[in-house]
Amino acid sequence: MNQDNSISEDLYKVDFEISKSYIDFSSELLRISLTAMGAIGSLLLLTLEKETILEINYPTILAAMTFFALSSGASLFHRFFASDFLSWYISYLREVNKGNIQRAEKEKIGYSKSLRNSRWALIINEFLFGFGVLFFIVAVFFSIYPTLWE
Repeated sequence: MNQDNSISEDLYKVDFEISKSYIDFSSELLRISLTAMGAIGSLLLLTLEKETILEINYPTILAAMTFFALSSGASLFHRFFASDFLSWYISYLREVNKGNIQRAEKEKIGYSKSLRNSRWALIINEFLFGFGVLFFIVAVFFSIYPTLWE
């Protein structure tokens, strides 16, 4: 039991590095989703101003935009819960270090919930992003070959 409330870096360093990798992955999905939303918005503006010869399939392009927006939200949820997990985990280690097992168990419940929420947010994010890409590809395909839609 350590009275100065310090924790050995060896206890959490690997967990933080792994968590950072997941947060970085989620950040990339967020960045690409926002870029895709900007591209879709630009494409829609061009078609509204009649400056393009493409016939946009609006249901699929709007579905793609919706999935990319939902993916962006899921990325933000993941970042929140992943960061929250790290906070709970450090609190847990401090309580264990102080020998306060009862308080440590409460912290463990908190970090378990944050970790579970983080995991689900990332899984949902991946599916939403995949659907966004799928609908975007379908929208582009039907914009190039509009007769196939009919």
